[in-house]
Amino acid sequence: MFKKIEKQILEFAKDTGLTERREIVHGTLYVKLHEEKECDHFHKVIRTFYKDQINNEGGVNMYAVGDEFAFDFVPEDREAPVFSDEEYSGKEEMDPTDIDLTDEQESDLDVLMNLEAESKRGK
Repeated sequence: MFKKIEKQILEFAKDTGLTERREIVHGTLYVKLHEEKECDHFHKVIRTFYKDQINNEGGVNMYAVGDEFAFDFVPEDREAPVFSDEEYSGKEEMDPTDIDLTDEQESDLDVLMNLEAESKRGK
């Protein structure tokens, strides 16, 4: 992300008064909010700013990361549909069949899943 755009986003995030800490790492905005319950409101505000001032064909995805929130600036077609009327649970993109794995990776994944299942059963 260009430094000028990063600076605009950081200044806007600060000016909202909702954040106590903010930084951009590899194009992702990380913020510590004064109150975590404001995350959806901040998401909406930062998205509106991004679409109005930076890229009207873009979008913003939000992720919880420990006590912080991460905001990825993405093309509009890659934005999670949380701002539409569409029903969205957040799990739609988690389909493991969408991942292209090598045979070795698939085998390793099977072993890990079996170990996890066995540990839950107390083996």
